[in-house]
Amino acid sequence: MPNTYRFSEYLLDCDARELRRDGVALVVPARVFACLQHLLEHRERAVARDELAMAVFARDNVSDAQLSQIILRARRAVGDDGQDQRVIRTVPSFGFRWVAEVTPLGSVDAAASPEPDVAGATVASPEQAAAPVRTPRPLAGVRFALLCFAALAVGAATWWWATATPQDIAPIQPGAGAVIVLPTELEQTADVAWARLGLMDFIGDRLRRAGLPVAASESVLSLMHGHTGERIEPARLREEVAGDWVVHSRAMRRGPGWRVEITADGRDDASRHAFGEHEDLLRAADQACGRLLAALGRSASGPDVDASLGERLQRAQAALLSNELEAARRILAEAPAAQRNDPLLRLRLAQVDFRAGLYPDVRDAAERLLHSDAASTPLFRAQVLMLQAGVDRRLDRREPAERGYTEVLALLGPAGDIVLRGEALNGRGMVRSLLGHYDSALEDLGQARILAVRTGDPLAVARVDASLGFLEKVRGRPAQAAEYIAGTLGEFRRFGAIYELVSMSVALAETRLLLLQPDEARASIEQAWALRARISDPSQLTNIALGRAEVMVRQGAFSEAEAMLQSHATGPTLTSDLHRADALRVEMAWRRGDAVAAVRMADRVLADWQSDARSERLFRMRWMRHQAALEAGLPLRADDAPKPASEHTGYAWDWLLVAMTAQAQRRDADAGRAYRIAMTRAEQDGVPEEVGQAAYAGTVWLLAHGDRAEATAVVGRIAPWARQDFDLALLQTRLLHALGQSDAWTAALRDARRLAGERIIPVALLTPPVPPPSADAAGR
Repeated sequence: MPNTYRFSEYLLDCDARELRRDGVALVVPARVFACLQHLLEHRERAVARDELAMAVFARDNVSDAQLSQIILRARRAVGDDGQDQRVIRTVPSFGFRWVAEVTPLGSVDAAASPEPDVAGATVASPEQAAAPVRTPRPLAGVRFALLCFAALAVGAATWWWATATPQDIAPIQPGAGAVIVLPTELEQTADVAWARLGLMDFIGDRLRRAGLPVAASESVLSLMHGHTGERIEPARLREEVAGDWVVHSRAMRRGPGWRVEITADGRDDASRHAFGEHEDLLRAADQACGRLLAALGRSASGPDVDASLGERLQRAQAALLSNELEAARRILAEAPAAQRNDPLLRLRLAQVDFRAGLYPDVRDAAERLLHSDAASTPLFRAQVLMLQAGVDRRLDRREPAERGYTEVLALLGPAGDIVLRGEALNGRGMVRSLLGHYDSALEDLGQARILAVRTGDPLAVARVDASLGFLEKVRGRPAQAAEYIAGTLGEFRRFGAIYELVSMSVALAETRLLLLQPDEARASIEQAWALRARISDPSQLTNIALGRAEVMVRQGAFSEAEAMLQSHATGPTLTSDLHRADALRVEMAWRRGDAVAAVRMADRVLADWQSDARSERLFRMRWMRHQAALEAGLPLRADDAPKPASEHTGYAWDWLLVAMTAQAQRRDADAGRAYRIAMTRAEQDGVPEEVGQAAYAGTVWLLAHGDRAEATAVVGRIAPWARQDFDLALLQTRLLHALGQSDAWTAALRDARRLAGERIIPVALLTPPVPPPSADAAGR
């Protein structure tokens, strides 16, 4: 048998136990060398896994995870990988085969004397170039070998679980925050029954080598046998094994290859999801493990750490989805020099910076990418323009964002990339919602949802549904918005989409406030607050803190709200959050009973009002200033309030501003008419918060002008909300006090006190009302 083999630029010297590349000896571990030698010497046939394990480890009770590590290291040593398989090919459900062309040499001296060709390159001699004869194995032999391997694989896996040495399993200590890996679910894969426990071991090994404390497989299996069935609730498993994560996996055939999906359910109520697809089952599992580790913020220290560019981008995307931005940056920074300047890698890095809120850096990166050679490709240019449009939308630059998304769609055309088209339509629909172009927004979002369904991506569908919820919210339909938004949270949680989960939890809290449901709003904002450590964008962190403070104010928890504003709401803010903290402080001063301080504070804020701030926030500031001034007996402000074209146009707050301005100018008839129109418009629109604002302001005006009958009619219409909203409970108390109805006033006051928190009920309303004069007394 020859003792030296040449293939490509490599030479394997079995006597010297050396692998050389272009004459330079490489450092190769002994087991990797044994693997290469055995495969090369038996290259005329496929080598079964058990046979290779015996040749490398001198035993056949080797886990698939251990053998796969050797194969991957052997491939790397000879410039191969699991994707190309130019040297070592995986034989599905059996083993491996050497496929590279080989020249056997009798001695190392012969190997060192290649003949030069006319161009100066080295070629093998005719004798060296003679290809070995490969005799095909009979079909019956192949079938027999496959059956033997299946039996041996199942037997080896069973034997391993019974006899694993201490270094093979990591006993878990109580309270160590373990990762619990469950057996893999197999779909229509009876021929690889070994994978149920084999992949469980493989996944656990990958996670353990990344530094995670993985519970011993024996412990997990024993625990599972103590329950009926294997679908144990993750929360129960975590409690019983003192773990932080429960990892489920599933393997299924996809055409000629495999798809492996892994989901980690964590204590933070958000899952992490990853998948891998490859011809080889273990390679698919390896991809999924690498992406899951990225989603968990861990380095993939596995056998394929030298990932291809495509796999590296996939891992960075997995980390980005889970908002593990430092992990995503690390994955990209560790790329070899050949990948580091690739435009696709630079684009992914810009996407990470976008998620971190580094918008100027993202703009600069996008401009550079648009001037690169790669931008001549329509798809790449569209991806960069998508990023630019996202920055414009985030900064509330609505018209440029709409133009950017439109340009993306024009570049792609109707037959372009379906995923990117769906994302562009979704983005444009969001912007058009903000612009008030509701019909075109609904058309964009409808098309985006159709494309998302066609791709079979439930996460993409959830993103579009979140946008539909946003559309319903901005066009004044909070009940429908809450239904859409609440329906997306489960999907975002299941896929570990932390950014979307936090954003939609905040949006749901804001929507609950529009519905006059402060307790439900508190539950939603607390979900976002619990995940704030996973957020890197400082403006988003400020947004969460401001949202939490606003909910606290609506609950009357002023001390908590003030502490929140002082400690967490002083960072960078988005345009949508301008003057939000100012409005909350004015509201707290008014509700605490210091109407004079509230008026003065509001005047200072209004004097420096930024034009980019939300129009509804400006209205609320003016509305609170007006009510506080009425209570303090201070002059009212005659702010500029353009009158809508007719009674049937304009929002309720437009008419309230007209009414307040007319009242400040002592035009009572105009004020009364505008208040009545505002209440009518609010009831037509049906947004509970707007109805409450209009009813509060209108009823105060009606009572001040002695119109108790109409005031009673107005308050009667808001009665269902008075049980959950302090303002409306107080309004009922005010009306019943004015009417002198002691029993009803007592019940209303009880509701107001229950809802008040730190809010002050005016002293005048705490004094029992004077009963109305009786009919006899009125006659005398």
